[in-house]
Amino acid sequence: MKILIITFTSGNNPGTLMQGLGVQTAMQKMYPNAQIDFLKFPDFKSNLGASFGVRDKNSSLWQTFRQKAASAYRLMKYNKLRKQLMTFTPAIDLFKYSKEDEAVLEQYDLVVIGSDTILEEAYGKDGKVGMNWMPLNVKKVYFAASASPANFEPKEDLKKVAGDAVFIGMRDNLTINFLVNKLGIAKERIVKQPDPSYFLDIKDFKLSRKLAAKFKSGKKYALYDFNSNFPLRKELADAIRSVGYTVVATAYNPYADICLDTIDAFEWAGVFPLVDVIVTERFHDSVFGLRNGKPVIAVDWDPNRFSKGGDSKTLRILEDYGMEKMHFNLCGKTDVSPIMECLKNIKTSFDRNLVTERNAEIQKNIYGILEMIKHKLG
Repeated sequence: MKILIITFTSGNNPGTLMQGLGVQTAMQKMYPNAQIDFLKFPDFKSNLGASFGVRDKNSSLWQTFRQKAASAYRLMKYNKLRKQLMTFTPAIDLFKYSKEDEAVLEQYDLVVIGSDTILEEAYGKDGKVGMNWMPLNVKKVYFAASASPANFEPKEDLKKVAGDAVFIGMRDNLTINFLVNKLGIAKERIVKQPDPSYFLDIKDFKLSRKLAAKFKSGKKYALYDFNSNFPLRKELADAIRSVGYTVVATAYNPYADICLDTIDAFEWAGVFPLVDVIVTERFHDSVFGLRNGKPVIAVDWDPNRFSKGGDSKTLRILEDYGMEKMHFNLCGKTDVSPIMECLKNIKTSFDRNLVTERNAEIQKNIYGILEMIKHKLG
């Protein structure tokens, strides 16, 4: 059996790599003898302004150089992991594809679309449906896929493309609502499916002994990850520090006390057991924080990363855990006091028992979904 996975895998974003490995792990559990390939494609998100390497206007030239150098080094480590763990097709542009490209894709017995926000865009400049939705006549499943923030207007042809899927698994309620309300897909056809990184055992990931030694007993640590162009990056870091936390970043951040800016995705996943709280804009920081039973304060600020109504994937993951009160939107705002109030009262804001119960439910649920998919595929 030949299986093709269409999801984001490139760059040095740890969540991107981990969710891709999660999809592959799930497919290996379903079909242990299958040939599993990832589709190599230009990352269309780079055209949407999604970048973790943009310059902070307040940074010095040295800080910018340091940021770029650390990012380049991490990318080398990520590429090594990809080479070791993944097999890729020749490159095909999702939105500018030829008949020859279509023939390559039609050779697969099953196309798995997702996870991550792979459905965020739907059309190329010529108006054709992108291969990320898979308009070809092939057997396909949507696997914990997401269209967040779903700010595009779909046409009638997209309903047929989506409706042809054997299984429709979506990662968040934002995307489910989009399919139901915008595409007219029957809600009973859609399965709410956790992020595929839940198929990865968090106990397998450790930070090196040398880096772990930076975390001292008796101190409080806050993981703090934001893009370098977040306008309140310094102010919020200073505020977190002022209430007794040591600020930790997993990419270069001149306002952090500890910068783990050369670690790969597996080492990144080993940071979460060592911190006390996570304050982040990132979805997979939120996922791995919650999986480790840690409080997560998720912050949206970039209008490209949430819907016109304010909905977002970070809000929805907290909602899945009953923790939506720990989500904040700072777009156009300068007041961080609501976030700090939440942090100061974290013991009452965060229900660890509820999160533990939800983690157990998710672990049980993900394997039941695999059985459901296998049954539908026949």
